[in-house]
Amino acid sequence: MASADDYYARLQVSPDASQAEIKAAFRRLARRYHPDLNPNDPRALEKFRALHEAYEVLTDQVQRQRYDHTGTTEYSGTRPQPAHDFYLRGIQQTLARRYKGALADFDRAIELQPNLAEAYLRRAQVRYLLEDDAGVLADCQRLLQLSQLPQTYYYLGLARYRLGYTESAIAAFTEAIAHEPDDPQAYFQRGIAHADVQDWDEAANDFQIASMHYQSQGDLEGYNRSCDRIRILRQQRRSKLGTTAVNRVKPWGRLGRLNRLLFGLLGNPAVQLPALYGQLNQRQALRTGCFLAMLGLGGFTLGGYVYVIQLANIANPEAALGPGATLGRLWLSGCATFFSLIIILAFSRLWLRRHGTWASDTFIAGATLFPTGMFTLVSPMALPLPWLWVLLFCIALHHTFLTLYSGCHQIHHYPEVVATWLTPSFLFTCCTAGYVAWHAWG
Repeated sequence: MASADDYYARLQVSPDASQAEIKAAFRRLARRYHPDLNPNDPRALEKFRALHEAYEVLTDQVQRQRYDHTGTTEYSGTRPQPAHDFYLRGIQQTLARRYKGALADFDRAIELQPNLAEAYLRRAQVRYLLEDDAGVLADCQRLLQLSQLPQTYYYLGLARYRLGYTESAIAAFTEAIAHEPDDPQAYFQRGIAHADVQDWDEAANDFQIASMHYQSQGDLEGYNRSCDRIRILRQQRRSKLGTTAVNRVKPWGRLGRLNRLLFGLLGNPAVQLPALYGQLNQRQALRTGCFLAMLGLGGFTLGGYVYVIQLANIANPEAALGPGATLGRLWLSGCATFFSLIIILAFSRLWLRRHGTWASDTFIAGATLFPTGMFTLVSPMALPLPWLWVLLFCIALHHTFLTLYSGCHQIHHYPEVVATWLTPSFLFTCCTAGYVAWHAWG
């Protein structure tokens, strides 16, 4: 049996406490010992981790059963191993982020005990981390036949949303909330899905409820994340209302819309890019992407022409390639960069099985080239001041990277880690295509 200082004592509940009592006790104590709420207490983090460990064990049926009988959740290591041992080892593998090993253990546990619902749920969690969304759907469907574990609908919604089935993802998150009305994660994810279909009121309501639950549970990180989402929604709604008003007033009001488009992307692409895309249908997104690409390519061609002349110190450009040839090479190089980026985005989207269209690829590619074109246009004027040139270059590079990352993560819904690593790879590949096109001229 467990010692006196056991998990039940940590949570201040009795050994026969129900799941609801354990959850309520954890949330009450978490608010008291959460590290963010106790910055001056060096022992707060240790206490919070101890509480979280006890909560994770006692809210898992298999782990709690093993703990009640042996006082530990460690697998026995004997042969032959029962299904519960593989299941417990899979949890330890998951905590150590050895996901492939955890997946093998959960597979073995299910093979030994096909009706072990908890193993299906844990395997769905690992499969989601490994981006096997089809496997997550299969495990969740099997879980619905075996048991009504509350998190089944949550992972079902996550997989559906990442596959692009937004409406059915909303339905799954709604079911998850019906089973656990105080789970902030389900509200938060449903808010993201509502925002994706431009249901602003429902999204704002979900983020508001999520922030309340996060705050009541002492999770300041989740609370701040929900508040950030609410602020982004307000900006999107103001942009939407502003766009509608512009369409109703005088024709010269379109200049204000163009001003918000260009300076919004140059000012804060991480927020403005998904907000702008959410206001457009597919035809408008395609046109906007082409318009931004034309501006970027125009700036790159004109600025690059002057830049080449200044760097080469050519007094008479016609003596070299001629102005037409130089402009043609620059334009061809820029077009090669633009179209190669569209193709790469499309192939990556298909490879990662993300929902999207050629219009969204074009929109992201055009927005990505826009800051680079503007930098190339103004860079010749900054050459006499090297520090100013370097500053403008760093700003352009930052905005180009951030725009492409935001498009991959917030429009195509790539995972953060995947978008972080793919963005520089995409940029390098596109620059290589432009470089090859430049040298292929003539």
